[in-house]
Amino acid sequence: MLNRASFFLALRYLRPKRSFVSVITTISILGVAVGVLMMVVVRAVMLGFEVDFRDTLMGAEPHVLVSKDSAAQNAPPWQEALKIVKEQSGVVSAAPYAGGSLFLARDDYQAYTPLVLGLSPKEATRNLAKLTPHLLDGTLDLPEGTIVITDYQAQQLGVKLGDEISVYASQNVNEAVRQYGKANEEDAKDKKQAILDKIKLHPQTLRISGVLRAETGGYNGYVSLKTGQALFQLGEGVTGIAVEIAEPQQAKAFSRVLEPQLPGWKYTLWTDAGEARLAAMQNEQTMMQFVLSIIALVAAFSVMNTTITVTTQKRREIGVLAALGSQPRQIVNVFLLQAIVVGVLGTGIGLVGSLLVLWLRNDIRELLTLATGGQVHAVEGVFLSTIPAYIQPWDVTLTCLISVALCIVAGFIPAWFAARVDPAVALRD
Repeated sequence: MLNRASFFLALRYLRPKRSFVSVITTISILGVAVGVLMMVVVRAVMLGFEVDFRDTLMGAEPHVLVSKDSAAQNAPPWQEALKIVKEQSGVVSAAPYAGGSLFLARDDYQAYTPLVLGLSPKEATRNLAKLTPHLLDGTLDLPEGTIVITDYQAQQLGVKLGDEISVYASQNVNEAVRQYGKANEEDAKDKKQAILDKIKLHPQTLRISGVLRAETGGYNGYVSLKTGQALFQLGEGVTGIAVEIAEPQQAKAFSRVLEPQLPGWKYTLWTDAGEARLAAMQNEQTMMQFVLSIIALVAAFSVMNTTITVTTQKRREIGVLAALGSQPRQIVNVFLLQAIVVGVLGTGIGLVGSLLVLWLRNDIRELLTLATGGQVHAVEGVFLSTIPAYIQPWDVTLTCLISVALCIVAGFIPAWFAARVDPAVALRD
């Protein structure tokens, strides 16, 4: 009975005589709704950016590259290392590769590939399959004497599918530079000329068999395993092992498990290419959560302002309730229920609004772009050509609970002070 009476009075105070809903109550509900909407939408979009960026890295880079340390003396051979890697739990595929950096040239144009992976199409089907969505032209079959490059490198060289380019292994270029420097240090012309005559760059001609989108597929190049062995003068050897694992997020833990089993081998993880960016995104999320918390506090202050206003307006009625024997907690319940109603309504409206905004986020972007005179349609398939969003149910639930909890606290403080008003003083006022 007490709860029903408290709830009745709470609703009564929310509805003044001359209007259905109080203006100040409406403002409080809208304040809570906007706070919840901002927290849900911004959190979902920020998390969406991080998830999309992580998926882009995982969708192009090998999860783990296990390569032999050139300075190691007692490292096991690659055949034994490949066997050990394949025996690890969580390994989806493991394929030997011949890799390194290449300089590309065509007429007077040059380009640089930070990493070219020589893979066997039969053994590295998993690695090549995840590159298929990023293939703009050609094939990933990797025939002998061919290379797959990116559209960025193709633009630098002014080439297209089927054209031939000259490639230079980076170690050959570096060795030529060292020999050239050594020749410049020689005073005797015959010795200097003898050193210069020995400088060989060993260029090879490869045909372009495929073009990848650099923005989503990375800047790596791809050749067959035998072509890679010839380019980097490995004979029958390999540079290392390209590993795909079932849980890419566990790449660091996977490498730590392998370290004692493969002494003299080192590891390059898919996270290395974007680790700084991923860390920056997480820091941005932390800072954004702090800013959004301030917005939630402002919404809570609006609820507190409503409760203060109502308790001030109803001071005489509070005095009457106290004079009739109402306990302080009973009076507190009246205004606390009022804050709960405002909090629940505002949170519900904000939640529905946030889901609607996330559903229409790309349409809203287009409208804003039209209003500002920008480009409406992004290039299809380009990284982040649409606004990403990733909703975590636990995040949304926690946001709603925090919103309601802040409203309860904001309503309790002025209600607690109002319940302790002396009835005689309240009635005299």
